[in-house]
This record gives sequence, C-alpha cells and structure tokens, in this order.
Amino acid sequence: MRKHLSCSDYSLFLVLVLASSFACTCFGETKTRHVVLVSIDGLADFHLENQDLELPNIRELISTGVWPDHSITVFPSVTHPSHTSLVTGVTPRLHGVVGNRVRNRETGESFHITNKPRLESVQVKTLFDWAKKKGGMTAAFFWPETKDDPSIDFNIPEVFNSDGNGDIDSVSPSLIEELNSAGIPIELYFEWYPIGYLRPAGDILLAQAAAYAIERDKPAILAIHLQSTDVLQHAYGPGHYMAQHALTVADHCVGIIRRSIERAGISDETVLIITGDHGFVTVEYDLNLGPAFDPLGDKVRLSPQGWALFVETTPRFSPEADQPLLAKILEEVKAVEGVQRVFSSDHFPELGLPTYEENRLIQGQYKDGTPS
Repeated sequence: MRKHLSCSDYSLFLVLVLASSFACTCFGETKTRHVVLVSIDGLADFHLENQDLELPNIRELISTGVWPDHSITVFPSVTHPSHTSLVTGVTPRLHGVVGNRVRNRETGESFHITNKPRLESVQVKTLFDWAKKKGGMTAAFFWPETKDDPSIDFNIPEVFNSDGNGDIDSVSPSLIEELNSAGIPIELYFEWYPIGYLRPAGDILLAQAAAYAIERDKPAILAIHLQSTDVLQHAYGPGHYMAQHALTVADHCVGIIRRSIERAGISDETVLIITGDHGFVTVEYDLNLGPAFDPLGDKVRLSPQGWALFVETTPRFSPEADQPLLAKILEEVKAVEGVQRVFSSDHFPELGLPTYEENRLIQGQYKDGTPS
C-alpha cells in the first residue's frame, strides 16, 4: 500500500531516522530589533533543490541571505516536539513535548499536547518569554503549544476541538473582531480547516493576519505556522501537484509577510527565518511488529508513535519469569527488515528524550530500569 508519511510515520521499533530541515535567514545591516519566524510544516531541503517548484520568495531569500548546508530535526520528528525545539533551542528531554498526542501514564489521560496551557505543556522558557521579559511585543499564529500563553500579546493559538479541527473558541473574540474590521475574515481559517483543498487558502488568511500584526505593532518576535504543506503531503505525497501547490502557496505567504515588513519600515532591523520541522518520504508498505509480542499478552503495553514502537511492561510482567522471553523477542525484532535499531531505556537520552522517571508522558520504558 502506498503511503505518504512524515519522517516519523513508520510503525517501527524505536527507529531513528531524522529528516533534514532547513532555515534561510535574511539579515539586515543594523541591529536586529525584530524576529519573524515562519515555519512551513513538512518543508525539507529537497524541495529547495527541486527547480520545478515555484518558490520565488524563498529562493530570493536564499540568494540574498543565509542557507545552512545541513540541519537535523529532533526525535520524534513530528510537528509539536520540533516546533517547541524551534522556540526553546533544546530537545524534547528538556522542553517536555515528547509527541503530538500523548498519554499521561499516571492518570491514563490521552490528549493532544497543544491543548494544554503552554505553562503546563512546555517546561522551559521560550523565545516569547525572552522577548516579553525585554519589554517587546509578541505575536503567534497557529504556533504549537501557545494556548493561554501569558507571554504572547497577539495570539491565534494552535488548539484543536473535539473533532480534531482548529478551535476558533481559543481565539479572543475581540481579536477576531479586530481582524474582521481590518478585512481579514479569520473565521474562514477555522471553517476551511477540515477541507484539505482549502487549507492553502487558510494559510493565506493566517499570513494576512500576521502581516497586519507586523504593520500595526512591529512585534519583537512573531511566529507563524503554515500547515497545508503538511496536510497535503500526508494525503498525496511530496511529489503530487496538490502538495506542490501548497508549497507554492506557502511561498506566497512568505511574500505577504516580506511586504508587510517593508511597509512597516523595519526591513533593516528584522531577521526573517524560514524553516521546516521535518520532511516526507513515500513508503509502499506498513510494518506491524505487534504480533511479535503476542506471547507476552497483557504483560507488555505497545505504544506505536510514528516510526517508533514503544514497549512498556505492565504490573503483570515478572522480570524473573518473563524477561528471557522478552529478550528473545527483542533479538528477533532486531533482525526484521526495516528495523534500524532497538534502544534500551538507558539510551533514550541519546535520542533527546527524557527518561521514564523524568517525564510522565514518555512511554516504553520499564519502571525498574530493565532494558527495553
């Protein structure tokens, strides 16, 4: 079966495959007073090497600014851990966002991490905190983990409703009214959110809202998350014309933001960063390792997360009686084609993940520290 997946969407056993991301930066000649961070979800370096893609704004920034020749995303290489690392500068082990959807081992609650207040979801200071402490104005547009963030002045947070769509109720009514008065019907962003082919149009609305904030407030830091590039690559693959259309629309959004910086008169003191969080690959098969653990029954709990399968023992597991069988199963799993590596609990920090004891949201480690 053909599937089009982000760089952590295989169901493998602790597979470490990190996709390349990139950032191109346009530096002014004077002291930087403003930072505009644009995340194009699912944008990888191979897109920039594809000359058939229409990316005039990004290519001009590359020619006049800085384009790193190498970068690497975090593990797990999915949206929310990656975006939190972008605004904190640290790995999931330190900032605490270990996945998109997570489960609290202690309470049993499963939830999307971005639906928790930012002071609860992110365990370290962010760029927004830094800018606010310095007295700067801050703005965020569907940036992950920004719900109820006291350090963001102009905020359209990435929060999901019960249907898994963007939640307009998380946006201040006065902000919605203000944008409407400015000719930006931001409600349509949320109305179009469930409709894949309209998501690029929603990104344009979001970019217009960001441009409005830049021109009106000249924020010290503004971050915007463009999503349609991720949605349409998941649906059709990175080479499909719909995905390429979304990438070109994202480039158009970059143009909207560039022009707003110029109109605000802050071009020479603004750093504009264009980045991605992960890339995509197309696969032709699924790998299900679940049956390998059937002999242990309910003595282990399996938690698939993208390209990784986390294995956790339950209270019914007896180290003396069951450890030899588990060790045998893990050795067999190592030999399965497509499994890159099996990590023990002691090696989780090598992936930038917290230990079992450090974070109640991390899955797949023994409570007694026995290798998993």
